[in-house]
Amino acid sequence: MNGKLKRLAAFQQAVQKKMDRLIDRLSRNAIEQEERKYELLYGKPLSEKERIEIKKGVVVRYAFLLAVPVLVLLLTLMNRGVMG
Repeated sequence: MNGKLKRLAAFQQAVQKKMDRLIDRLSRNAIEQEERKYELLYGKPLSEKERIEIKKGVVVRYAFLLAVPVLVLLLTLMNRGVMG
């Protein structure tokens, strides 16, 4: 039982690391753009809190890009089942 928990914890950590790398890769351009804007306006770098907010925005944007087509497909298939 203890071995299974350790393997599960290791798997969860590996998945978390991959998700973090994916989010960092997807949000890199958005963060760079916001840093340039912020430094031009205020003359100081972005705080960690602001970086996290930018990453949240990127994740939400990609989630909608993935969720909306899946939802449309699902509703279309359900409609065919009712009409068919």
